Amino acid sequence: MIDQEETYLRSLFARAADDLPGDGISLERALADGERTVRRHRQMTLVGVVGTVLALLGSAALLAGVRPSVGPSPADEPPPPSSTTAPTGPPTVAPEAFDPTLRLFRLGSVAAEAVDQSYRTDVKVLAVDASVPEAISPGRPVEPGPIMGVGRSVTVRLGARGVDLFANQRQRSELDGPPPPVALPGAPVAAVDGHSAYLYRDGDEALLSWQYAPDGWMSISMSKVDDPEEFGRQIAAGLVWETQRVSVPFAPTALPAGATLKGIEVRTYDGQWLNVDVHYRTGGPGPRQDLSIGVSNGIFAGDGSDFEKSRVMVAGRVGSVMSDATGIGVFRVAQVPGCAGCVTEVSTESPAGASAVGGRNGGLDMAASIRLVDGWNDLASWRPLQR
Repeated sequence: MIDQEETYLRSLFARAADDLPGDGISLERALADGERTVRRHRQMTLVGVVGTVLALLGSAALLAGVRPSVGPSPADEPPPPSSTTAPTGPPTVAPEAFDPTLRLFRLGSVAAEAVDQSYRTDVKVLAVDASVPEAISPGRPVEPGPIMGVGRSVTVRLGARGVDLFANQRQRSELDGPPPPVALPGAPVAAVDGHSAYLYRDGDEALLSWQYAPDGWMSISMSKVDDPEEFGRQIAAGLVWETQRVSVPFAPTALPAGATLKGIEVRTYDGQWLNVDVHYRTGGPGPRQDLSIGVSNGIFAGDGSDFEKSRVMVAGRVGSVMSDATGIGVFRVAQVPGCAGCVTEVSTESPAGASAVGGRNGGLDMAASIRLVDGWNDLASWRPLQR
């Protein structure tokens, strides 16, 4: 799977760690086992993301054609605290890497049902998503949680130079059975924005893609769409291109020496921010992040009562530890000053990340040190993310 998809999968299982076995869980094993579970239950339709599921809608009916929606719109997303520029479209030259402190585009009008939305920046892939949530299993409520059911969804991704946006779809096709008659990127269709375009279909999933610049691909992943080519074109035409500085609701945190910013995920639910995670490299092998720090708002009980299997105490507050013998794991601390529903979190996702924070105790101490900015629930008060 491509790096951004793995990033998103890891974030899902990091959020759900308290529901996993409590004795020595291997994050690598959870990732492998959990990906199969997620695929079976359709909890993250079209995980392919960059890095993340969550997407823009799933059918033209949700958009009611191309008319503006009366539901949550890009205005509900965390606005940038700094000025913006307004490019007319994607870069004309595919960059070697993106600046992870910047967003380049956002979705246009979004239907009222698509309350689960996110955007992700990364040095190699930028993504924006929206989805219609479903109950994780029959009879359960539709509500935000560590892992959510996803119905109709769309993910828009922009890759840096040479990035293979089709790797995750290719892997899923290989795992799920005989490949479709037309291989990726799919059958040629009419141009998108003047560029040769392709449409790939596999069951109820579809992928509209085109090269926005030489060796640079853009794609729109869709699920359960009656006319994916037309719907994808509507999404592409409705994208709003503008450069925005990303921001976070927590104050600067002391990072390990040598940590470098890799990207960020900001997720909202029904217009309110749900979680913000910032990803860093600390010298580990491969392209993925070694360390993530962030805050959730409404995923877990803010008093720590959800942490039954993994409960610990840190600095007089309720915390949670899920880690293996190497120190790779998830460290959470509840009872965040000033926010009844917030939980801070540090995830070490490689031996390099675990070593950088000082293992289990260091991960807990770092999570306990995270503080919210003043006015954290006012998205305009968030601080700009620095490299």
